[in-house]
Amino acid sequence: MLNSSRLGAQRDPLTATPASVGRSSDRRARILDALIATVAYRGYDRTTIERVLQMADVPAAVFEEHFDDKEGCFLEALDGMLARIEERVRERVECDAAWPERVRAGLDALLSALTEDPDGARVLLVECLSAGVAADERQRALVRIFPPLLEEGRFHSANPDHLPAGTSEALVGGIASILHRRALEDRTGELPRLLGDLAYFALLPYLGHHRALVAAYARPIARTA
Repeated sequence: MLNSSRLGAQRDPLTATPASVGRSSDRRARILDALIATVAYRGYDRTTIERVLQMADVPAAVFEEHFDDKEGCFLEALDGMLARIEERVRERVECDAAWPERVRAGLDALLSALTEDPDGARVLLVECLSAGVAADERQRALVRIFPPLLEEGRFHSANPDHLPAGTSEALVGGIASILHRRALEDRTGELPRLLGDLAYFALLPYLGHHRALVAAYARPIARTA
């Protein structure tokens, strides 16, 4: 069974500091970035404030000025990441496009955001599960946009009365499980390739095989500038 520390990682964050941490003049931001990078590499339980401060190259007094403890710092870092991802997803789903296209576009935004930040993706999808109740609740918030969006599919279904009440939650849970597995195996770079499959999976109960297949794989995604 894989443990929470990253197996086969190519760098230790203490010896290869990310550019985003090293360049920032905001020492508070550097602590948040260093915490995410360290947790992604070592796991939440094995991450110490001392290692984070060493990576961020800031004194302990700066940490004490802004944060009460490791958990508080970690939750703030999670909130920042989630806010950025949610903004990208909402920008894609809250538009005038057809419902199936908005579902696919929302998934595309989510997968793209996770792929662009593999450390953040691992923290959100894996490490939150072992970092306490508050962190676990934030992990669940990662996909909270999608159940209401998928519920709109009932208006597009030929047999909406046959859909169980928990259909959208079950679909989102399945998608979250797939994302978790990819992050656990350090395969977040593969996430964009899953777009068609995940969109088909999400649309199938509402549209049926043929309509879901066309919507998931054939329709272009309207991207914002």
